[in-house]
Amino acid sequence: MSKGGLGSDMGSMLERREKSKELENIPEKVNVLLIEELHDKIKNQPRISFWDLESKIVLNYLKETKPKFSISKEISTVLRGYLEKEYPEIWAEVKELMSN
Repeated sequence: MSKGGLGSDMGSMLERREKSKELENIPEKVNVLLIEELHDKIKNQPRISFWDLESKIVLNYLKETKPKFSISKEISTVLRGYLEKEYPEIWAEVKELMSN
């Protein structure tokens, strides 16, 4: 006679969790056609905007205290570095498109 209960449910839950983690680590294929579509759609409007009070204060402080400091250049440098590191497959496809 099987008691079931939390013990057997816990085992199957942990098994499902492990399978889910394995799926997260499988790299997703980059849709090159979508990258090309997005490039054509937004190439003339590359501006990115977001709301973040703390970042805005820090960046404006730097603008006020460092000669020739550019908020746009700083954000671009930080964001590009992060995206290249975090999403290398997508970044590589975008760089490939831009080099053609």
